[in-house]
Amino acid sequence: MNDTDDLSRVRAIVAEVLALSPEEIDPTEDFVDRFQADSLNLIEIVAQVEKQFKVVLPQSELRQANSVAAFYDLVARQAV
Repeated sequence: MNDTDDLSRVRAIVAEVLALSPEEIDPTEDFVDRFQADSLNLIEIVAQVEKQFKVVLPQSELRQANSVAAFYDLVARQAV
């Protein structure tokens, strides 16, 4: 995985689902609290990330993935 490019891809997915520009999203910021992402948004983000990166994200770890950086870390662990 290419850290910078892949982090940007995750950020773009989150931005698209939340109807924001990627620049509006700080990778370390909790997008659930900051942008009021709901459960449907989160399902769509997970589906898009899994499709783009060809991984299956464990349900047990998704609760902690509430920022772009956390989602990226989860993807990186699954891609190994």
